[in-house]
Amino acid sequence: MNPKRVLWIAGISAVLYIGVAVWVVNNFDIPPLSGFALALVAIAGVVEIIAKWFFGLLFRESVQKTGEGIRAWTAFKAALVGAGVARMIPAGGAITPVAMSWTVREEAEGSAGAGIRTVLLNYSGLLIMTGVGLLLARPQESAQIASISLFVLAPFVLVAGVAFMFGSGKLGTLVKFLPRFAREKLEQSTIDHLPGWESQIYIWARLLLEAGALWIVLFAFGIEVNALQVMAAFGVSQLAGGLPGTPGGMGVVEGALAFILVAYGFPVSTTIAPVLVFRVVSFWLPAVLGFLAGGSTFLRSEAAKTAEAAT
Repeated sequence: MNPKRVLWIAGISAVLYIGVAVWVVNNFDIPPLSGFALALVAIAGVVEIIAKWFFGLLFRESVQKTGEGIRAWTAFKAALVGAGVARMIPAGGAITPVAMSWTVREEAEGSAGAGIRTVLLNYSGLLIMTGVGLLLARPQESAQIASISLFVLAPFVLVAGVAFMFGSGKLGTLVKFLPRFAREKLEQSTIDHLPGWESQIYIWARLLLEAGALWIVLFAFGIEVNALQVMAAFGVSQLAGGLPGTPGGMGVVEGALAFILVAYGFPVSTTIAPVLVFRVVSFWLPAVLGFLAGGSTFLRSEAAKTAEAAT
């Protein structure tokens, strides 16, 4: 990752996001949030950070299975960098395992395979959650096209999630079929390891907490959704945002989340503000903390010490 490039992208993205937020405030009738509602948004932010802690624990477990070891705090920093800063690069979720491996390189050199397993398991759980939500939480009849298309898509999403979840246990075997240059980089840190009970706890703790953060933000704005609707809305938006395209899925996540909420009968005028606030909680907050975590990691690295000694 080129730090200057990431900073430029982050700065431009933040300015654009602030501009959109100002436009929404000036063009939509948004009632002022009460103190209780603001407290709920703050709680959602805390919930989001706790979710990243479990993402870090999943990465730590993956690293440990390769014979290496990292501290839980280091894994947490890797989760913040991978889920926040790395997503600034418009490459979707592909850059996340690289960023996580970079963050822990001082404690576990060559942990890219563990990062790939972590990200794959997270996406697998996301697919399963999305499939279940779309199957059981049907959109309103007025949104007939969305209702039919999402219901038809749901079984494929669910099956793909289960296949990826348990197929991930054969990553070590699959690496042998990669080109030599890729195999040499990954074979030491990628092993066959099925996701057991510990992995499942970390996967679902992260996903349910993040979906819970969305529910809290929506509730703060007076939008009452049930658990299945939250699962579907959160899952679809995160899967869409994980595709290559814009920094952090900016615009894509918001559009997908607003689309699902409208399909469930909530007017678009009432969903724009909570969607933007949720993105601040779910992406910009971890991204800022990720910048701090990545910076502290670099300052403690051998490269930084060498540079300091040279000056």
